[in-house]
Amino acid sequence: RLDANHIAAVPEDSFEGLLQLRHLWLDDNSLTEVPVRPLSNLPSLQALTLALNRITRVPDYAFTNLSSLVVLHLHNNKIKTIGKHCFDGLDNLETLDLNYNNLVEFPEAIKALPNLKELGFHSNYISIIPDGAFAGNPLLRTIHLYDNPLSFVGNSAFQNLSDLHSLVIRGASMVQWFPNLTGTTNLESLTLTGTKISSIPINLCQEQKTLRTLDLSYNNIKELSSFRGCHSLEEISLQHNQIHEIGDDTFQGLSSLRILDLSRNRIHQIHKEAFTTLGAIVNLDLSFNELTSVPTEGLSGLNQLKLAGNLELKEALAAKNFAKLRSLSVPYAYQCCAFWACDAYASSSADEAGRQGQGAVVGGEKADADGLRNDENEELRQTIIHCTPPTGAFKPCEYLLGSWMIRLTVWFIFLVALFFNLLVMLTVFASCTPLPSSKLFIGLISVSNLFMGVYTGILTFLDAVSWGRFAEFGVWWETGSGCRVAGFLAVFSSESAIFFLMLAAVERSFAAKETMKKGKSHRHKQFQLAAALALVCAAGAGCLPLFRSAEYSASPLCLPFPTGETPSLGFTVTLVLLNSLAFLLMAVVYTKLYCGLEKEDLSESCQSSTIKHVAWLIFTNCIFFCPVAFFSFAPLITAISISPEIMKSVTLIFFPLPACLNPVLYVFFNPKFKEDWKALRR
Repeated sequence: RLDANHIAAVPEDSFEGLLQLRHLWLDDNSLTEVPVRPLSNLPSLQALTLALNRITRVPDYAFTNLSSLVVLHLHNNKIKTIGKHCFDGLDNLETLDLNYNNLVEFPEAIKALPNLKELGFHSNYISIIPDGAFAGNPLLRTIHLYDNPLSFVGNSAFQNLSDLHSLVIRGASMVQWFPNLTGTTNLESLTLTGTKISSIPINLCQEQKTLRTLDLSYNNIKELSSFRGCHSLEEISLQHNQIHEIGDDTFQGLSSLRILDLSRNRIHQIHKEAFTTLGAIVNLDLSFNELTSVPTEGLSGLNQLKLAGNLELKEALAAKNFAKLRSLSVPYAYQCCAFWACDAYASSSADEAGRQGQGAVVGGEKADADGLRNDENEELRQTIIHCTPPTGAFKPCEYLLGSWMIRLTVWFIFLVALFFNLLVMLTVFASCTPLPSSKLFIGLISVSNLFMGVYTGILTFLDAVSWGRFAEFGVWWETGSGCRVAGFLAVFSSESAIFFLMLAAVERSFAAKETMKKGKSHRHKQFQLAAALALVCAAGAGCLPLFRSAEYSASPLCLPFPTGETPSLGFTVTLVLLNSLAFLLMAVVYTKLYCGLEKEDLSESCQSSTIKHVAWLIFTNCIFFCPVAFFSFAPLITAISISPEIMKSVTLIFFPLPACLNPVLYVFFNPKFKEDWKALRR
């Protein structure tokens, strides 16, 4: 052993007389070339290690006298070129290690190694493997060629390697055809990834009957031929291809298959009998495809099932079809409800199981029936361990509005908002006389608040229709047009009400000043134009999330507000900041207005009542806006942890509450309403 020294050169007569030396370690030194002359004196040498040196090239006939050599290690050098005859004379060599070097061309010198069984040249810079590359190595069992920037592999490069057990080719981006494996019939593991292969040979499984692992991921495969005949296959990876359909005979007869990965393809249909014969399968990945349904026959033994990303897969899965499932990922949280992710579903199914248990114990004692029921319930509760995405307050299994307190509050807001806003609109717009700007804004705010009342009415109606089984409606509601319409109404109503209130505050300020100076305001047309502009801005704010369906579909409340899983908070934060600036402007305008009123006596009852009414609206709306704004920013503050239940309660109550309170304040506390009501009754 001469390894781990600082040897830079080996004298020519160093090994003279060592005719029986069988093992020589010269690794981890400072050699810059192969010591050809010294090695020629070792005819009995069987193992040679020149690894971890600084060798840059291997010359022709470098090992010509080492006919007994079986193992040769040249890894971790700086070898860039190899002579075409450098391995001549190594007739008994079985292992050649050229890993971790700087080779840029395939080492064609290996054709002189008829007994080679293990070849390694991974982690080099080889880009091309030519046709017939291993024609002189019929006994090869293992080839390590990964981590090379392969761009081309000859179609006949791997023919007639009857002892080859494993073949790994990654990233050969120029390869368009499946390699010809004629005569290579004992492969157990085949990996071809990152190529442009578009099809699999029909006779693959007729030739590769011993194949156990097949990885054809990251290719351009569009159609799958039948794998019938690959009875030993245990794992198939076909992710990141262009597969569109799975036929009934694609996986027929694969009784040993345990893992099947078909994720990130374009599969839109799977035959109902595609998995019927896969009795041993435990892991199936169908995520990120275009499926609308999933066949369940033959999948009763699954431990893990991945269906995430199939946005068109909206039907619920039946837990009874997956008795051994332990991990499940689905496109929508509501599909987890059937797998005990929700207490309500668990309890209802447990009750059903209990009734079946009682029916089975005919004539038995009640205690025995209870015991049987408990055992069955325990077995059912252990049906699944983990299901994603999880259910919760914003993804309920049973009731959309949750508790009775929230439900009654939302019903109250809906009814009051609907009735009183219609009443205010009637008294404001029923008059035949031209509307002053102050009255116009009161009416426009009521119109906006009415839309919010309609939004809460939609939620209450949906809660009533889906009573106790919201999971059956949740997916269709969130992804449907109804949710987008409801979300638009909510955002449009909220934004337009704030904009109109801001204009009302500005109008009252200008009107008070001009009334004190000129006795009358002349800005009616300007404020009408401003109201139209505010209407357009509010409509634009409501339409923006329509172009990003994930915003309104983040929760069944159909609001672009944080629900714990909103993909982007940008829109929400922008709205909150704009609304905050609007309330700040209102506060500044009204502060200046009241400071001016302290100096000048403004005793007109009409002006005074309207100014006070707008002040009350600003105060109450700002108070209710603050909790909503806080919870909108909460996800950005990592130090704050707020439960989804609280966030949902605040959203359902404080967000629509101004739509209920605004008309009530006008009806009961503004004398102008009584005058308009009396005039209307005449």
